[in-house]
Amino acid sequence: MRWRAMWCVVCLACGGLGWAQAAVPPNLSPPICLSQPGSAACAAQTRHALNARMNHLYRQEMQKVMGTYTERRLDHAQNLWRRWANADCLFRNGPPDRGGPQWQIRQDTCLSDKIRNRIAELDGFLHCAGQTCPPR
Repeated sequence: MRWRAMWCVVCLACGGLGWAQAAVPPNLSPPICLSQPGSAACAAQTRHALNARMNHLYRQEMQKVMGTYTERRLDHAQNLWRRWANADCLFRNGPPDRGGPQWQIRQDTCLSDKIRNRIAELDGFLHCAGQTCPPR
């Protein structure tokens, strides 16, 4: 169990590398969440791990559509999605100076929920067939 937890920490620390994201299953909680569920550190590490998984799937989809008009559309859509997710969570939680001590946890949890949905969408694009794929 100790080696498994250590491996997860290594994978999270190597977040920028494609092989690290592939090695972290999308539903595996960061090690800090096992000892401190509901903590600010758990919420932040969960968001970071999900964000790394989303970025990995996004890069895979970009490789799939490289050189097509779809590449520009996907890039634009992802940038707008990020802006929307941040703005929506900020709307729901209010500004940081009015949110109290639990604001960052609520913000990280809100973003984690949105990232989980985006992961499902990107995964659907990667494994689409026929009419379920966006036009190229």
